[in-house]
Amino acid sequence: MITKKVNIKRKEWLRRYVPAEVLGTITALAGAWSVYAHSHSFIGAAAAGWFGEGVGFYGYFIAVELLISTKRYGNYFILKRVSLAIAAASRNLIVEFLPAEILDSFIIRPFAMYEAPHLIHPYPVGFLVGKFSADIIFYVFAIMGYEAKKYWLQK
Repeated sequence: MITKKVNIKRKEWLRRYVPAEVLGTITALAGAWSVYAHSHSFIGAAAAGWFGEGVGFYGYFIAVELLISTKRYGNYFILKRVSLAIAAASRNLIVEFLPAEILDSFIIRPFAMYEAPHLIHPYPVGFLVGKFSADIIFYVFAIMGYEAKKYWLQK
């Protein structure tokens, strides 16, 4: 019985996060590739990849949350519906992602992506281990935020 619930939850989380992760990866690669092709700058390409990933990943969630919120407030006049939808979507995304993003951006990811290559060789393997380790920890906190949002905010 418990395993069935865990599998249902796992499928729900995968359906929620995989499309955003794929879109974020595509926009990261597109941004990095485009900047590198024009400038041959690794720093510029890294910055464009970081920015592109954020645009793709969070752009997906902003669109999803706005669509859900717009439907929820469909009975209201257009200006009120839009303002309520933006407020609800913003609140939902802040609850789900802000703690995970703060921990990830300022503590976990820099540490993991710096330390792992020192411990695991060759460098690209260590870097990927650090990146994927940070991703896992990010999703643990994001899922906690998602479940908290569902429990506290969408009753």
